[in-house]
Amino acid sequence: MPRPTHDTSVILDAAGRILGEGGLAKVTMAAVIREAGVPSGSLYYRFPDRPALLAALWNRAIESYHRDAYPLFEGDPVEAAAALAAYTVRWCQAEPAHAHVLLAGRSRFDAEAWPEAARETESAESGRWNEAIRGLTRRVRAKTSVTTTELLLVVVDLPYAAVRRYLSGDKPIPADLPGVVAGIVRTSLR
Repeated sequence: MPRPTHDTSVILDAAGRILGEGGLAKVTMAAVIREAGVPSGSLYYRFPDRPALLAALWNRAIESYHRDAYPLFEGDPVEAAAALAAYTVRWCQAEPAHAHVLLAGRSRFDAEAWPEAARETESAESGRWNEAIRGLTRRVRAKTSVTTTELLLVVVDLPYAAVRRYLSGDKPIPADLPGVVAGIVRTSLR
């Protein structure tokens, strides 16, 4: 008789649901086992401890968010900034569990305790992302008179602030919010 297998994504999905419903402190190995409905061996085989689980949860959320965002950096810099801001809101609508991970913030994920390979993965992706953001910042500043502080506020911080109220209240993000955020970005950067 074949043994049932439990996909890693089932485990990480369960951890994401727990985080979204109760916060990061509630993401324990025992809670994930219960939520995912997997034997403890299945969890511990993939993630020997909580830091390894948290690292995988963080890196999966980052990969999900970044994967479709990179192409948005091309073209007119103001339009690229507006597209990135709108994308962030749409992504949060489509991926609320991942959005909860990013909204919790990397500093709360005890990254110093992560396995070395997970830290390297995160560091490489963060470097790539930061370089893309710096490039967009340079291009927008060359075209407009906004400061880096203003740019980061409207392109990076505004979309997360816009969705936070809905995600933290377990309410659906309004369908028109991506367009509203993009409009604010365009207005602020002109």
